[in-house]
Amino acid sequence: MTTTHDGDLVLGALGSLGTRVDCAGLNRLDLEGPQVLWLVTAGALDLFAVDAAEQGHWHHLGRLEAGALLLGPVAGPQHTLVARPVRDCVVHRVNLRELYQGAPTETWSYDEYGNPQYVPPSSSPLEYALALGVGRGLSVLFQAPLAEDRSVAPSDDDVFWMQVPPGSVQYGSVYGAEAAADLLMDPGLWQSLVDQQYRLLTALDRWIEQLERTHETRAAAGIKAGEAVRAQADRTLLASIGKRSDRRSTAADADAGYAACKLVARAAGITLADPARGIGESERLDPVERVALASRVRVRAVRLEGHWWRENVGPLVGHRALSGAPVALLWRRGGYVAVQPANGRETPVEKANAEEFEPRAVMFYRPLPEKRLGPLGLLRFSLGGTRGDVLNLLLAGLVTVAIGALVPIATGKVLGEYVPQARENLIAQVCLAVMLSGVVSAAFTLLENLTILRLEGRIEGSLQPAVWDRLLRLPTRFFSGRSTGELASAAMGISSIRRLLAGVGPVVAQSVTIGAMNVGLLLYYSVPMALAAIGMLLVIGAVFTGLGLWQVRWQRRLVTLGNKLNNQAFQTLRGLPKLRVASAENYAYAAWAAEFARSRELQQRVGRIKNLSSVLGAVYLPVCTLVMFMLLAGPAKGAMSAASFLTFSTAVTMVLTSVTQLTGAFVSAVAALPLFEELRPVLDATPEVRAGSTRPGPLTGALEARRLSFRYSDDGPLVLDDVSFAVRPGEFVAVVGPSGCGKSTLLRLLIGFDKPVSGSVLYDGQDLGALDQSAVRRQCGVVLQHAQPFNGSIMDVVCGTEPYTPEEVMAAIELAGLAEDVARMPMGLHTIVAGSGAVSGGQRQRLMIAQALIRRPRILFFDEATSALDNDTQRTVIESTRKLNATRVVIAHRLSTVMDADRVVVMEDGKVIQQGSPAELLADTGGRLHELVRRQLA
Repeated sequence: MTTTHDGDLVLGALGSLGTRVDCAGLNRLDLEGPQVLWLVTAGALDLFAVDAAEQGHWHHLGRLEAGALLLGPVAGPQHTLVARPVRDCVVHRVNLRELYQGAPTETWSYDEYGNPQYVPPSSSPLEYALALGVGRGLSVLFQAPLAEDRSVAPSDDDVFWMQVPPGSVQYGSVYGAEAAADLLMDPGLWQSLVDQQYRLLTALDRWIEQLERTHETRAAAGIKAGEAVRAQADRTLLASIGKRSDRRSTAADADAGYAACKLVARAAGITLADPARGIGESERLDPVERVALASRVRVRAVRLEGHWWRENVGPLVGHRALSGAPVALLWRRGGYVAVQPANGRETPVEKANAEEFEPRAVMFYRPLPEKRLGPLGLLRFSLGGTRGDVLNLLLAGLVTVAIGALVPIATGKVLGEYVPQARENLIAQVCLAVMLSGVVSAAFTLLENLTILRLEGRIEGSLQPAVWDRLLRLPTRFFSGRSTGELASAAMGISSIRRLLAGVGPVVAQSVTIGAMNVGLLLYYSVPMALAAIGMLLVIGAVFTGLGLWQVRWQRRLVTLGNKLNNQAFQTLRGLPKLRVASAENYAYAAWAAEFARSRELQQRVGRIKNLSSVLGAVYLPVCTLVMFMLLAGPAKGAMSAASFLTFSTAVTMVLTSVTQLTGAFVSAVAALPLFEELRPVLDATPEVRAGSTRPGPLTGALEARRLSFRYSDDGPLVLDDVSFAVRPGEFVAVVGPSGCGKSTLLRLLIGFDKPVSGSVLYDGQDLGALDQSAVRRQCGVVLQHAQPFNGSIMDVVCGTEPYTPEEVMAAIELAGLAEDVARMPMGLHTIVAGSGAVSGGQRQRLMIAQALIRRPRILFFDEATSALDNDTQRTVIESTRKLNATRVVIAHRLSTVMDADRVVVMEDGKVIQQGSPAELLADTGGRLHELVRRQLA
C-alpha cells in the first residue's frame, strides 16, 4: 500500500487505469482480491477488518486518502478487508494484468539532476510509473553493503538476492521482525505481494484475537468486580440484612433479631407481630425480614456513613461488625445509642466505637392504620413521634405572640404619655425593651422556622412512604377503572399537599393568637370601635371565602384534567410504535394539544382569581385603617385619649396583618383541597390483607375451586357460573376453552386478584378469603399472559427482591429453556433487559417463567405462558416443571400442552362442561375438547 506522500505521483501514473467506481451513497465497499488493486482517486476510504464468515464486529485499521493504493485481500485468513467510503469517495478498480501491458507511446523521464531520459515504448504502466518518478518519493530507511562474495548481476530468473547483516528486518509492520536472513527482491513484486497480504491478514487475525481476548479479560474482570460489589451491596438489601454467608440463622439469632426489632418498633410507634406465626416462609429469609413480613411492615436498608451517629434518621436495627449480633440504634439526647436486646444496656455511639457497627442498618416504616382516614386522622398520623418538635414550636409561638402584644401597648405609652411629658428615661427604657424584645422575637422565630423545617422532613419521610404502602396493599380491583394519571396523583398527592401547606399550621395558630389578643385590646379600649373593626373583618372574611370557593371550583377541574393529560401522555408514549405504524402521530398530538389548551385556560382562570385575592389583600389594609380614622374623627370623636388612640390604631394594624396572613394560608389550603380529594379513595379503601388474616403455613399444593361465581359489576352478567374442580398436590391440570369463556378470570380468582360473588377458593382446605393472600402468593409461581419483565439485568429480573446466587439463577434459567440464549449474550446474566423490545416474545416468556421457578414454588399458575415458545422449548419447560413436583394449573390452547396434562378442565360460557384425562375426553367424539382439537388440526 502506498502512502499519501506519494499519492500525486501514483495518481498521475495509474489514475487512467481500471474501472471508475463512484462510492456516493455506498455504506460499504467489499474489496475483491488478490488480483485487484484499489486506487483512491478522490475523497477517502476507512479500512476495516471484519470476520469473513459472520460479518461481525468491524475493527478500524486506518483511513486511506486520495492517492492510496491497496491490494485486495486474499482468501484463507479468518478476517478480510472491507472499506467504508467517506467524503465523496471515488476509487479505481485495477486488475494486476493491466500493469504489465505495453505503454502506448514513447515517453521521456528525468533523472535526479533534471536531465531527460528516454523510456522505450514497450515499458509497462508499472515501469512507466517508476520512470515518472514514483521511486524518487521513496525514502531509504536502511542501507547494507552487499557481501563481497555476492554478485550484483541478476540470476537467470531475474531475481536479486540481498544479504541482510546480523540483526532483523521489520517485514510488513503488523507482525514481528524476521531473523537475520536473505530478503528476496523480485521484479514481479505484485504477485509476491499476494503472499505478503496473506501473512498480513494472518497477523491481523492474531492481533484481533488478542484484542478480543483482552476485551473479554477486561469484561470478565469488570463482571467479577461487579459481582464483588454486588455481593457487598447485597448485604445491604432487605433480604440479606442480618444474614451471614458462612452460617445459617439460628433460633438464637431470630430471638435476638426480634428483640432488637421490638425496641426499634416501639421507638417508631409500630406494633410488631410474633414472627413465629409466619411459619412456612422461605428459609432464605433472615430474622429481620421474617419480623417485617409477619408484621406487614415495610423496611429498607440505610447506609451508615460519615458522622451518622450525630444525624437523627429515626430508630434503626444495626449489627455488630465482628459478631453480627443485632442491636437497636436509638436516638437519645443528640446522638445515637446502641441498645443490647438481651439486657437493655445502652452504649453511646461515638467516633471511637462507630467502626464496631456494620455500615448498613434497617429502618422500619410506620404503616397507616387499617381504617378509613380523614384529614384529622392523617394529621394525627403525620405528627406521630414529633412531640418534642411540636412543643418547641408552641413555645416559640407563644413567646413571639407575647412579645407581639407588647408592641401596641409600648407604642401607646411612649407616644401618648412619655413623649408629651418629656420623660426621656422612660422613653429610652421602653425603646431598649422593644429592641431586646425584637432580638428575642427574631431568635424564637429562627427556632420556629428550623423546627418547621425539621417537622416537614419528618412528616414527608413518614407520610409519603405510608401512603405508598397503603396504595400497594390495596386489592387489585381498586386499580381497575383508574387511569395512570389518577394513580400518580394519588401516590404523589400527599407530597404536593405537604408542599402547599408547608408552614400553614404555625402561621394560622400564630395569626389567630395574635389577632385574638389584639381584638381583646380593641374591646378593652373601645367596644363600639372594636365591634366596627370586627364587622370589617367579617366582611373581608366573607369576600375571601367566596374567592376561595370560586378557586376550588376551577382547581378541581384543573386537577382532573391534569390527571387526564398525564394518562394520555403515558399511553401515547407507550403506544408510539403502533401510532407510527398507523401514521397516526398527528392525531395523537392533536388530541393532546386540545386537552392541553383547556388546561392552560383553566390555569389562567385560577391565576386570575389568585391575582384578585392578592390585590384585595394589599388594598383592604389601608382602606380599613382609613375607615377607622374616619370613625375616630367622626362619630367616635373624643372617645379616646391620644395614648389610647395610638394603642388602638396599632392593635387594629396588627389584627389586619393577622387577617392578611390567614387569607394567604386559606388560599394555600384551598389549592390543596382537590389534591386531597384525589387521595381520599386510597385512604378510604380497605387493604387486601387485614390484621386478622390467617397465615397459611407451608402449602402442600392442594387446590380447590368450590362453586365459584363471579361478575364484574353488580348488574352485569355472570362471567363464571358455579365453577367447581379440585387439584391434587403435584397434579398437572390444563384449563381449556374458547376465547371469552372465563379462563383468565378463573385464574384471577384462584390467586386472589378478584373476589367471587359466591363460592370459595381453598388452599389445603383453607379459604383464601380468610388467609394472608400475599403470603399465599409468595409460595406460588405465577406467569400471566402479557407479563413484562422489569428493567435491569437478567439476573435482577430473575432474582426479583431476593439475593439468589448466579448458580441458582442459571439453574432457573436452564429450567426455563433459556440457558443457550443467555450463553450467546455478550454479558451473560448481566445483559441488560430494558423494555419489551430488548428481548423476543419467547425470551420474555422464558424470563418470566425463570422468575417463577427460581423460588421452587409449590403451585404454578401459567396463563398462556408458553404461547410464544416452539415445541422443543415448551417440552423443556414442561419437563422442568414436572421435576419440581409442583402443582400446575395451566391455561392453554395448544394441543401439545393439553396432551401433557394429567387432567383437562374444559370451560364454555363460564361453566365447566368437561373434566377428565386427555385420552378420555378425546375419546368422546361428541365432546367439546374433541371439537376444539379437531378445529386446531384442521
